[in-house]
Amino acid sequence: MDKKIPPHKEAAFQDINKQFTGDDAKQQCARLLKALSLFSINTFEASRGLGIYHPPARILQLRQKGHCIDTVWQVIEAENGDKHRVGCYVLRKGECHE
Repeated sequence: MDKKIPPHKEAAFQDINKQFTGDDAKQQCARLLKALSLFSINTFEASRGLGIYHPPARILQLRQKGHCIDTVWQVIEAENGDKHRVGCYVLRKGECHE
């Protein structure tokens, strides 16, 4: 339960943001998919680190394109100290059976 983005993710997010610029849904999906190919990412990290305005919507779009993404729940602490239950997304390798 940490309110900061881990340094290894922050560095990766900077590179990803340089590679996929723009704020349209297509670019947001591209940033999110690239990040998911490296590690799991929660909605807080996606919003703050990748500029994704509505992470669940982008996850849905990626799933509709055939990407197998699991959601696990975690509790994070926001900057103001409030605790929030957020989705943490994990990209699965291989076939999607859903």
